[in-house]
Amino acid sequence: METKEGKFSAKDGFSIFWKAFFPDGKPKAVVHIIHGYAEHIDRYKNVIDEIVPAGYAVIGNDHRGHGRSDGKRGHVNSFQEYINDERQFSQEVVKPLFPDIPYFMLGHSMGSLIAINYVEQYPEGMQALILSGTGSRPGPGINKVMIIALKILSRLLPSIHVKSPLPPEFISRDPEVVKAYVDDPYVYNVLTPRLGEQMNTYIVIGAQNAGKIKLPVLIQRGSEDTSFSGQKDLFDAIGSLDKTFKVYQGLRHEVYNELPQDRKIVLADLHAWLDKHI
Repeated sequence: METKEGKFSAKDGFSIFWKAFFPDGKPKAVVHIIHGYAEHIDRYKNVIDEIVPAGYAVIGNDHRGHGRSDGKRGHVNSFQEYINDERQFSQEVVKPLFPDIPYFMLGHSMGSLIAINYVEQYPEGMQALILSGTGSRPGPGINKVMIIALKILSRLLPSIHVKSPLPPEFISRDPEVVKAYVDDPYVYNVLTPRLGEQMNTYIVIGAQNAGKIKLPVLIQRGSEDTSFSGQKDLFDAIGSLDKTFKVYQGLRHEVYNELPQDRKIVLADLHAWLDKHI
């Protein structure tokens, strides 16, 4: 498997790291992965190992404030900055590297919120959309008092670091995955009030505008995922006539990184759906 990596300069000067994975021969499609909060593109090895040998190219960047990209960890001034970065990345890196082949977008967790809002703003040129660890509302652990407090702190102390309320075990039942997550030097467990407030805001914006999404959509979620709420409401609101909702019993947030026997099923479903939509 050939890989290529590089950096591009965002409109405000931040250096954004990216990495691409190539199959043997001409790719039959490219899958643009948009990773989640506090992680990075190299955590998608299971997806890469499933679909790249089958002829797909995979590409993604580390968001600002994440991985090998510039920016304060766990902070953003506006969620739109993530969307703008992905748009620039698509135009300046993805499409020039992979012209004239089907273009899929896969967003996980916070990355699913970026992907939803991206497709609502820029629907052209996309073959289909895959979402995992997504929803239409904040998770059950985020109550109205916390949402109000985040709004206030976002104005008064927007960039202070606070500890993430989610324990690492929420991602997967596989202890090896959890250990690798904890030990990963590019993974962190802090965020700022501004990022928290902006995520809550763009969850709602994405769900309210979901009727604009007309391209094929696949949603994959674990039944024990507590990161967001309202997954079925989001699915129902999506305007596409070709949409699929897969729920995997007992699985947690990162369905592609669950126990080997479980993730095998999830990855096979993803692979089959991609093949069907080329």
